[in-house]
Amino acid sequence: MLINLDGEGPLYMQLYRAIKQQILSGLLNEGEKLPATRSLADQLAISRNVVMLGYDQLKAEGYVIGGYGGGTRVVRRLPDERLQTVRSEKRSIQVRSEPAALSEQAQIALAYWRARPQLSYQSDTPLLYDFRYGDIDVDPQSIKIWKQLSSRLFDHRVHQYGDPQGDLLLREQVADYVNRSRGCHCSADQIAIVNGSQQALDIIARMFISPGDSVIVEEPGYQAAKAVFQAAGATVLPNAVDTDGMQTERLSKLNSKARLIYVTPSHQFPTGSILSLSRRLALLEWADQQQGYIVEDDYDSEFRFEGRPIAALQGLDESARTLYIGTFSKVLFPALRIGYVILPHHLVETFIALRWHSDRHTNTHQQRVLAEFIGAGHYERHLRRMRKRYEIRRRLLIENLSRCFGEAIELHGINAGLHLMLVFKDQSLMKKEQQFFTEARAAGLGIYPVSPLYQVAPDRLGLLMGYGGIDEEAIEPGIALLKRVTAPFLS
Repeated sequence: MLINLDGEGPLYMQLYRAIKQQILSGLLNEGEKLPATRSLADQLAISRNVVMLGYDQLKAEGYVIGGYGGGTRVVRRLPDERLQTVRSEKRSIQVRSEPAALSEQAQIALAYWRARPQLSYQSDTPLLYDFRYGDIDVDPQSIKIWKQLSSRLFDHRVHQYGDPQGDLLLREQVADYVNRSRGCHCSADQIAIVNGSQQALDIIARMFISPGDSVIVEEPGYQAAKAVFQAAGATVLPNAVDTDGMQTERLSKLNSKARLIYVTPSHQFPTGSILSLSRRLALLEWADQQQGYIVEDDYDSEFRFEGRPIAALQGLDESARTLYIGTFSKVLFPALRIGYVILPHHLVETFIALRWHSDRHTNTHQQRVLAEFIGAGHYERHLRRMRKRYEIRRRLLIENLSRCFGEAIELHGINAGLHLMLVFKDQSLMKKEQQFFTEARAAGLGIYPVSPLYQVAPDRLGLLMGYGGIDEEAIEPGIALLKRVTAPFLS
């Protein structure tokens, strides 16, 4: 009997799947006897106990019967006739042509998922230089410390269910940090630990939005936030951004029934503009008058290279109308998937109740490690090292872009964050956008368009240029290649 194990998972499950497939495909007929466990174990060079476990699984699911002296045989009638495939030499796989009956929420989520390639222009061409935004560098020193803490803190306590609000020690460390460094005003009992900022947005959307409600967002802005709000049934209303952030004076012209507004005030995504103090106060006044709430996404405020740090909007809020979202993924490493939300006291219980219905809690072990990492001072030392590293790359990127393109471009958001926005002044380039990015990709250059982040298409071609994940020595030749790719389109 020829058995091919697929190498996925425990051996007994590999054996179970292989024999089950032979039964369903007709290679093993009804009533046919399977090899003896000892014989099959010798043939496959595996333990007899493994074969016995595989046979037991087949018996438990009703595919075989017998054993223990009388032999193991395929049943005369399979447990579910619908599982049987057509038993012939030529079999065709039937593909459903009719669409699945998806919910409106699922259809919206799927549409955004399928639109993601527009942000990266994926192709099979290997990239020589990749200016992907959102990528970060990993610090070997911090990783070493993280491994040591992970090993030391892996004990019996991390195997139990955790608090859906998050580990208390971590919440205390986060509260202390944001109050000192971000100008927030909060206590540990206002903080909820989540699996990254995206989960925070999802829970907030479910907390506030009913089908037909309106949410105001920045234009251009973060697509994943728009997707969450629309999937929850909201009408997303774009509000333009300029060099001082969201134009709050336009709020009165938008839907007066909107009760939720999403902003990135400390480093607007993608333009990098900073919401001015007068507009911050206007935003808080709007929330107070509308009995609404502000979602403040502070996704990369730790990296500021020029000027004084910008205090969080949450710290100015005296009416408990702001929900502040922070994340450690952009600072430490994306796979960590730990973020946090600072909530007004009266919303904490509702938020935790909604979170409990999705995934209960964030990884307890990683929360303990992060709490220790922050409490021992490693986090802020890590930040200082990474600021120096990113500052060098930021400066090199700005210098090379300015030298290669001069007055042909505008640079936005250059004082903070891990990306900047480049806009070509020549409006005719926008008509050649698709061709431009196709040519860049073919040349091995990873650059990314701003246009998918707009609800109303911009009139000028813009690029998001990330410098968090690209090596310093790659920046100069990368921008030189960008100049060569761009030259035919500018002439």
